[in-house]
This record gives sequence, structure tokens and C-alpha cells, in this order.
Amino acid sequence: MDRPGRRGSRFNWFQRLFGRKPPPQPEAVTPSKAGGFPTELDFNNPTMLKQLNEAKKYRGLIEDLARRHDFLPSVICGMGSRESHWGLALTPPGPGGRGDFAQRRPRGNRRTPEPPDGGGYGRGLLQIDYDWHEFARTGSWQKPKENINYGCTVLENAQKFFHKKGVHLSDDQMLRAMIAAYNGGATATLNAIQAGQDIDANTTGKDYSKDVLNRSGWFQLHGWR
Repeated sequence: MDRPGRRGSRFNWFQRLFGRKPPPQPEAVTPSKAGGFPTELDFNNPTMLKQLNEAKKYRGLIEDLARRHDFLPSVICGMGSRESHWGLALTPPGPGGRGDFAQRRPRGNRRTPEPPDGGGYGRGLLQIDYDWHEFARTGSWQKPKENINYGCTVLENAQKFFHKKGVHLSDDQMLRAMIAAYNGGATATLNAIQAGQDIDANTTGKDYSKDVLNRSGWFQLHGWR
């Protein structure tokens, strides 16, 4: 699900695809561990607690969709945290909010200076990009279930891509590769793996999958599987 272009650019799939920098990371305080994912975030991190309250609104959807796509709910929680703070970082806040208001040249199917329906290329809780996804050009992106399901499908497609390419990774590394591909693109992630680089080499901040799983570990501390 990556767009073709410059390998290694920090304007990765969700910054080049979604064109914006991710919301600021919460402060890391106390190393902890829950389930399979270690976290450096304090149990009572105030920024994360606000996101937890938002994620709880969608808990049934997250758990159902994670089960359908065979992912851990905590992984989806970590992605929503990184992308939109579960809607808190969007304008307006919530599932109908938008992100990525930075100007960009026309690309994809767009020929106008900005989307015809107004600014903000990133759409909804998982920030689906207007330029590169037909889904983001429909009203469905505002629906939490549809938005989260689309994000899960992107992860699933990345996994299929790596299997088709004959990539052999441990389960943990495959999960990281899928998450990195969600951000930086499957091809760019494959390039990093084949070059012997870190899986996150072509993602925003070169830490996307590690940061998502760090957040996922925090959600595990709070009872998410």
C-alpha cells in the first residue's frame, strides 16, 4: 500500500501518504512490561490516559475487528494512538476529524490545490489519506468501524505482500514489518529488510513500529489484550 518514490524519505506512507508529522509522542517515564510488548510509558501517563478514555469508546469495534483480521487489539490501540491520539489530535476532535493540513502539490487523482471537500488530507481515527485511497474520498472514513477496518485491511495486505515476496521473519519481526509498512509503505519496508537495515529505517522518525508497539504495551498494562 505504499506509493512509489523516494526510498528512505521521512515523508513516508503516512507522512507522504497522509502528509503530516505524527502527533507528539507522550513522555516516557517508567519502563514496564505487559504481555509481549515492553513499554517505556508510565502507567499513569496523563497524555495516554486521555487517549485510553477515547479508545474505550470504540473498544467493542476494536476487539471485533482485531479478531476478524487476527491482530491483537492492543496493536490497533497503539496505531490509533500514534496516528491521531484516538481522535484528540484531529480537527475537529473525534472520528470525523481531519489531520495533515500542510500544503502539498496535486497528486494521485487530485488536480486541485487541496481536496474539493476542504483541507485535511488525513481522514479519521487512523488518518487515511485523501489522495491515495478511494475510501478517504467517501463519507465512510468518518465512521469508526469503517475507518478501523480499513486500517486493519492495510496491515493484512502488508502481511500478504511480505509472504508473496518470500520474506522470512520471526513473528515479532513480521508484526513490526507490517506496522512499518502501514507507515512507510510495504516496498520501502522490504527494501530496508533486504538491505539489512532496521525495519523502521524508512518510517517517520525511523521508529514507527517500535513506537506503536511501545504504545501497545501501555494499553496492555490497562487490560487490553
